[in-house]
Amino acid sequence: MPVSLTTLPIYDQYLSTYRGGDSSSSAWNYKMNKRSLRHATHNATELKDIYNAIQWKNRFTPLYLTEPSPRSVAYAIHLKESANDLRQTIDSLSGDDDDLFSMKSAYSDNELLASVEYESEDADDDVPSDFVLEVENFATPQINTSKYMKANQTVALAPDSYSFDILTNKLHYELQFNVSEGETNGDLQKKLARLINNSDIGVSAKVVESRGLSALEITSNAYGLPIQSNRHFTITDENTSYTDGIVDYLGLNKTIKEATNAVYSINGNEESSYSNSFNVYGAYHVTLHPENTEAGKNVADNITARAAAVNAGKTASVKIGLYPDAESLSNNIETFVEGYNHFMNGVINDQTDEPLTRLLSKDLHKFLGLHSYNLEKYGISINEDATLDYQKLDDIADADAIKGFGSQILRKLNAISLDPMEYIDRRICAYPNPNASYPNPYMTSIYTGMLFSTWT
Repeated sequence: MPVSLTTLPIYDQYLSTYRGGDSSSSAWNYKMNKRSLRHATHNATELKDIYNAIQWKNRFTPLYLTEPSPRSVAYAIHLKESANDLRQTIDSLSGDDDDLFSMKSAYSDNELLASVEYESEDADDDVPSDFVLEVENFATPQINTSKYMKANQTVALAPDSYSFDILTNKLHYELQFNVSEGETNGDLQKKLARLINNSDIGVSAKVVESRGLSALEITSNAYGLPIQSNRHFTITDENTSYTDGIVDYLGLNKTIKEATNAVYSINGNEESSYSNSFNVYGAYHVTLHPENTEAGKNVADNITARAAAVNAGKTASVKIGLYPDAESLSNNIETFVEGYNHFMNGVINDQTDEPLTRLLSKDLHKFLGLHSYNLEKYGISINEDATLDYQKLDDIADADAIKGFGSQILRKLNAISLDPMEYIDRRICAYPNPNASYPNPYMTSIYTGMLFSTWT
């Protein structure tokens, strides 16, 4: 399709809507993004299969007369992308041998201290079924805290243009600003915090207040010990372009809390990491959560005790391991149900135009009805609106039926993704000639041209 002034806004809307995922449920997308990333692209063989599928569909599909409204076109695009997302979610639940719903899942007996994800494709040769993680220290950033000053007191510097430098491991930034007549210390600190945050230079800033006093707190975005120097950033105004003195006046180097590495032990063997996320045996992707160990957090008593131990320089332990196969299957089914309901809520329940969603809702309800017997074996029930409910069962004897259903719903999602216009009301214009088996050249144009809101 040629790019023109007409199509550019369409592409812009498409990319802004789907490049970062569906914003209606960012938590779900964040949860699934890493796991399904490896299934989000096509290789040459898959692309060829898709092209052949379009040609095959065109051989036997009638020619339709379509006059899609902008709303129906937007719905078709959204339906196509949502079907792709759900397909990636289901694919991500497969093991290394592409066996559906066989993805192993890991547990942590202290999620507030350390959470874990299991990625079998990254596993080392010999991965244990469980291990004990002892946390001695979290990875922290560098924090520079200025002097605490009376927030409402007038700045004791002459009005002028000032500047100071922030030197990071890679670049040198000069920040310039003005001090106005009658400006207070609090106003100046807030101005510098906005200036630093808007500059996007690898550090962030905020104003902290206590008993009428305020200070400027500057924190590095990087965690852990610096590789190239002693600190992630240095603040100075010794060789700056404009008037100096602001670093000494605010005391931007008064209190410096150095960055630290995460220090932990795996089954008694001490290791360290520059961040609070690291891999264990390749397959276990562990994330420590220091935010849950800060004083004043409302957490369970046993977690609070462990948090206090870590803050006091002692160790806190957590057991991490793999769920049994039956429980991993239950977790996979639960993830599928969550993903399917997310799909349904996005393409049907969030739409106020009932005629626009009628065909899809009717088709999916019929499809699920054909598999209701097998779904009930695993605690899955079908609601009136074609969403699913899931009740975990104590024990699952085998996974053959759910794997068979997974294969069927993947075929259904591929069909939806291949031609979402099938779920838009349209009139049949002509049937294909049964005596001649060749692709209709106009059918592909209608399919691939569905981004157009008018026909030319």
